[in-house]
Amino acid sequence: MKEDNIKKILEAGIKLLSKKNFHQLGLQELLKTVNIPKGSFYYYFESKEDFAIKVVDYYTKTSAENMEKALLDQSKSPRTRLQDFFDQRVKDYRKDNFEVGCLLGDLTNEMAGQNQALRGTFEAKFLSWRTIIAQCITEGQKLGEFTKDQEAEELADYILSSWEGALIRMKAAGSEQPYTLFVNYTLNKIL
Repeated sequence: MKEDNIKKILEAGIKLLSKKNFHQLGLQELLKTVNIPKGSFYYYFESKEDFAIKVVDYYTKTSAENMEKALLDQSKSPRTRLQDFFDQRVKDYRKDNFEVGCLLGDLTNEMAGQNQALRGTFEAKFLSWRTIIAQCITEGQKLGEFTKDQEAEELADYILSSWEGALIRMKAAGSEQPYTLFVNYTLNKIL
């Protein structure tokens, strides 16, 4: 029961924090969404900041699982995996009218500069994603699908940083154009 409630709260947190920033999200709005009393919230979370960290943990764990499933799928070539992964993401962004990007990126922009502990937590999450992307690139390099001019981790760092920037631009433009440019340039010029 407790785990089910926590999961329900975390999933609601992802949806709410994807639409508004941490400081805009009122505790009452969250509690109303998940239909729990205020005391229960503090039973599960020490503070609103603790809640945000746990939302990020849940979001990045789920995202990493999806990333691994897509990018490490041995039944497809590494280039196809990467293309399919980015194609699926743009379908997801389109469903939300390009108003929702990456929760980790959004919260990092909002909170990391104000809190050293959060900065380290957020960076560790990005590095875990970079590792997955680098594994796909390493395989592609071995198969001759990707350039060997740079280390896989450097290319993965570039992709992750550029992807996050493309998501910010996508939200600002309300269009997939910045994201599509990033994907096309990455797959056809960089890799």
